[in-house]
Amino acid sequence: MSTHRLFSQKFLNRLAKPLTKGDVTPTFVHNESKQKGFWRPAQVSRRVQNDMRKACIQYNVDPAVIGLPPVTAAKPLRYKPNKLEKHERMRAERQANIQKNLEKMPQTIQAWKEDKMKELAKQKTSMPF
Repeated sequence: MSTHRLFSQKFLNRLAKPLTKGDVTPTFVHNESKQKGFWRPAQVSRRVQNDMRKACIQYNVDPAVIGLPPVTAAKPLRYKPNKLEKHERMRAERQANIQKNLEKMPQTIQAWKEDKMKELAKQKTSMPF
């Protein structure tokens, strides 16, 4: 809390009444006859909960005493790279494939030369003229 806030008396009166779990967290309500359910929102919004927590800290009251949940840690931001275009996404895989083929190139050329020599030897006639 960076600044000192002035809370109204009406707001401060809310600190006197303890909150239940259903007041601060959403609850799931299940209808047995229809086999359906829905989420009922919290009675006290997150913004009001944080204001109540700030008022508690300002007036030296433990927020857990009035039923506020503990402060949750901020989640780290997810890193999601840009989609890019297909040729840019495939670039690393393509370069690796080219490098692998370049390493095998001497054997490929040798095999091609041998096949060409065999093919030429087949076409050659057995006649001396």
